[in-house]
Amino acid sequence: MRHLWIALFLLSTPAVAAEVGPCDNLDRVSFLVGQTKSYSGGKITTAYVDTDGEPVCCSAHLLVIIPVPEIGSQCFAVSDKAGGKERSARGFNNVGFDKIKASYDPQRGLLLTVPYTLYDDGRTGRPGQTRVRVDLRGEGSVKIER
Repeated sequence: MRHLWIALFLLSTPAVAAEVGPCDNLDRVSFLVGQTKSYSGGKITTAYVDTDGEPVCCSAHLLVIIPVPEIGSQCFAVSDKAGGKERSARGFNNVGFDKIKASYDPQRGLLLTVPYTLYDDGRTGRPGQTRVRVDLRGEGSVKIER
């Protein structure tokens, strides 16, 4: 009976996935979906991008742009699977950009709770959410918080 309850709990819990990687080619204006959002007096910008349905299953990503200590900015992509030297990023089926919740902790930085759906073999999609911590101290960082 105990195993049945655990299985039911796991099945009812939204998926928790996501990785942070480089923006690479995701930061093109043509991929922008709607408006951007700014936090921390405009120092942190988020953008919802979609690579025009390529790949069909998982083309939605959240970009987080933060300043660098010198001049300029750095861009991070929040995706289902981060891209890297040998692979492209695999995004979500959808990002609930208008439903992102933000909270701030002076000791740890901005926390974004980002809802999304994952591709589910042709079905509507599995809902999930991830927590993204943005810290502007030092070099700045964008990380998934478990």
